[in-house]
Amino acid sequence: MARRDNDLEFSINAAFDDECAVNDTLPLYLVNGSLGAGKTSVLEFLLRLDEFAGSRVIENEFANENVDGYRLEGLADVVTTLAGDCVCCSSAHALTRMLYDFSRSSPAPVFIEATGVARTMNLVERLVSAGVFKRYELAHSFYIIDAHEILRGISAAQALEMQAADTVLVTKEDLLTEAEVQDYRKERATLPYARVLSAPHGRFDAKGLSTPSGLLTFFDEYDGELAIPDNPTYSVIDTSCLRADGKTYETLWPELVQAYGLRRLKGAFADHRGAHRHIEATPTHVELRTAHADEPLKIVLIGDRAEEMTHDVFASQLMMFGE
Repeated sequence: MARRDNDLEFSINAAFDDECAVNDTLPLYLVNGSLGAGKTSVLEFLLRLDEFAGSRVIENEFANENVDGYRLEGLADVVTTLAGDCVCCSSAHALTRMLYDFSRSSPAPVFIEATGVARTMNLVERLVSAGVFKRYELAHSFYIIDAHEILRGISAAQALEMQAADTVLVTKEDLLTEAEVQDYRKERATLPYARVLSAPHGRFDAKGLSTPSGLLTFFDEYDGELAIPDNPTYSVIDTSCLRADGKTYETLWPELVQAYGLRRLKGAFADHRGAHRHIEATPTHVELRTAHADEPLKIVLIGDRAEEMTHDVFASQLMMFGE
């Protein structure tokens, strides 16, 4: 079983002390991507590979609740969480402390899983300023994107992310309709990035990953403006006293997307029979499955006006669409 946050002894000062660190330079991997694209699924796949045995993971959750951290327990030696903030913004000091403590204990790889609103270039800027790369080698940078986002046309911020990444992983191609597949293939074929791989359910051909990463060189040579970090709001709903079937959530979700500008829903709930269900939703799809035994009955909502979604408002919406 992986150790959690309270097993780490964070240093008060963020500076890296070579006398306290392990002798080897530690490999650092960055996993970033859009909201709901499947970053955790990719990380689960990577952690099961022999070369990443014993890895440590820093998860960054934009909301102040980590509702799916259980997925990585048992796959990594340590799983720790930065919650309630974006890792490329004000969480930088906490992140540096975590990396410092990891560097004192083991030469095993470290993964940072960023939020779906983080900007990789901003994160690298903070890591460089903190002196992290005195003790770490940036081994590889992944950017994960949903196939529907490519179909709709990627934004300028996403274009920069994909240009900077060593590997771009495209997920959820299987959710495209037959009518969408042809246009999607045309859009994907125009992407000007060297390494774009399909990653169904987070799995991909991981052979021949380039090391070290080219991201730091790209960062040094980049002379454009850094993208402004996205700043949506979030709400965490305790669903332990709410009962609704999966069909109700599927019907309600598009309404919430339109009314509150929501972009992400994930977590667990209990249906009318008391069975615990897990839900993942983006504006283009909803996925339901049996919840993990350790999964808390909480729902995280992220979007432009997510903070308006209180427990009472959410409960009333479930009642309305459950009739």
